[in-house]
Amino acid sequence: MTAPDLRRLLLYSCIGTALLCNSPAQETPAFQALQQSAAKAQEAGNTDQAIADYKRALAMQPDWPEGLWALGTLDYDLDRYADAIAPLTRLIQLAPNSDAAYSLLGLSEFETGDYTNARAHLEKARALGNAEDASIAQVRAYHLALLLNRSGEFDRATALLHATFPQQEPPAQAKAAMGIALLHIPLLPSEIDPSHDALLQAAGDAAAIVAQGDPGRSVNALAALIAQYPDAPGLHDAYGRVLTAAGQPKQALAAQQQETRLPHSDIAALYRIRAGGDSTNAQGASWQQAMADYSAGKYAETIAALKTWVQQKPADGTAWAVMGLAEFELKDYDNALIHLQRGRQLGLGASRQAAAFAIYHLALLLNRSAGFDAATTLLASISDYQPMAGEVQFALGLALLRMPVLPADAEAEKHPLIESAGQIASLLLASKYDAAFPQFQKLLAQYPSAPYLHYAYGTALESLSQYDEAKTQMREEAKLSPQSALPWIRIASISLRQHLAADALPAAKRAVQLAPESADARYVLGRTWLELGDAPQAIPELEKAVSMAADSPEPHFALARAYAKANMPDKAQQERAIFARLNALAEQERASHGDQSYQGPREGASSSLLGTGSTGNTGAASPPQPQI
Repeated sequence: MTAPDLRRLLLYSCIGTALLCNSPAQETPAFQALQQSAAKAQEAGNTDQAIADYKRALAMQPDWPEGLWALGTLDYDLDRYADAIAPLTRLIQLAPNSDAAYSLLGLSEFETGDYTNARAHLEKARALGNAEDASIAQVRAYHLALLLNRSGEFDRATALLHATFPQQEPPAQAKAAMGIALLHIPLLPSEIDPSHDALLQAAGDAAAIVAQGDPGRSVNALAALIAQYPDAPGLHDAYGRVLTAAGQPKQALAAQQQETRLPHSDIAALYRIRAGGDSTNAQGASWQQAMADYSAGKYAETIAALKTWVQQKPADGTAWAVMGLAEFELKDYDNALIHLQRGRQLGLGASRQAAAFAIYHLALLLNRSAGFDAATTLLASISDYQPMAGEVQFALGLALLRMPVLPADAEAEKHPLIESAGQIASLLLASKYDAAFPQFQKLLAQYPSAPYLHYAYGTALESLSQYDEAKTQMREEAKLSPQSALPWIRIASISLRQHLAADALPAAKRAVQLAPESADARYVLGRTWLELGDAPQAIPELEKAVSMAADSPEPHFALARAYAKANMPDKAQQERAIFARLNALAEQERASHGDQSYQGPREGASSSLLGTGSTGNTGAASPPQPQI
């Protein structure tokens, strides 16, 4: 949740409403006039005028709870956290049982770096526990968990995060906090060197699996993480714990003994970011040095200089992107993906050539991480940039064929196939289906066993409502890729489009058998049961889809329908509200980035279920500054 969302929830929470009812005992005409003026200015968005009027009114009535609350929230809204502290401190004296006031005070203190008081007030707010809105409790618990991590209370932080975010796929920021606790790092996310971002993200993913309480999956997740980062502190200890829970005491003991052998007497020192200078001149010199080093191919030096720069300017998207490009050149692909993604999210203040170069490399890394549809979307945005047309087309071919490799790693004998697939993808992006389909058929005749070529052709056919032929291509793909759930998901989805729910059911069930952790598979099975009129069967599948893809509108809409059919109106209304909010955000995203008639094979009847439409990890990185 973002800070503005939090403020609105707090402002209109039941606790805030109770505070507003406590008006001053004596209201003079002058006070009433200022009260009305302040309220009108606030409603009109004239924040400066509202603050001035509230301050004048509070000078007359210092113990006016509504004014203290409004002044505190307005200052917080303007990032004037230090200014918010005074009115909120007075407010908790007047309303000692208001967890909303304690929450906003603690969050304000957190932002000013007063971590001791922030923790005390967030703990008090949690102890009061009056907030009815779960989102308020989540924001509060997240920041409290960060402070528990910072003080080395990792078990408490972990327990709090697990209790607060029980869903199968918690928010990215919560996963990051879980990862920090798993690694036993007594630092805040902003204090950790960016070179560890890939480790932190992987640790967060593993910690989220551990939170689900499945010993088998937890053992596998931590074993895979240790194989990738064998010397990371905390991992062997966590591995020992899940091995114990899985009934493997001997292996648990060995893991814990391995933890004691690791040289990490000062764990914070292993992860802490270097301090940077505060002077503008030093910052400018750091940037100039980074650019000079990058141009000279001194990529390690570039990264070192940019670490200092982003510490001072964490919202500089260009700096994060250049860091990612340097990491790409050093083959540190996991961190490169995270930092290029972060740069794009924050905004690339660069020339068209430089921005296209960064987007292209981000797409390559998404492809490498099996985020084929996300890669296609990015490549579509630069497909008309002629200086890189050949490289972009080759990358589109990799995405269409779902090959998780970089262009340099593609087998030479497959280059003709990839190049032809890229030409087809370019035609599809331009909606030139009449030209694309004959090339599809020619390529299939030449490479009848190429994985995912039938799948791509079937998806293109589906986009033109040629459903029967599309399903034929999906069945061919299912023969060539028997362990993939994708063709079965598409068959089920197409059958639902044809209003053939009975035909969709076997395919949807097969998809879930092959990929039980796929939100797309769960979603299409839930929709199938719903279309068959079996809401009790649909609800658990759709609930799983929502837990796996909480930010996608479609599963919430389908779940609302299922709840309504099951005579659960309150739950149905809640899911409709979530759908409306997420759908509005999706429309804004489409409007800001434009739309393409074809952007790769995607799941969903009317639009993609997931952000990338894939059933696997997209490789998308989390924002740099956690704000659940």
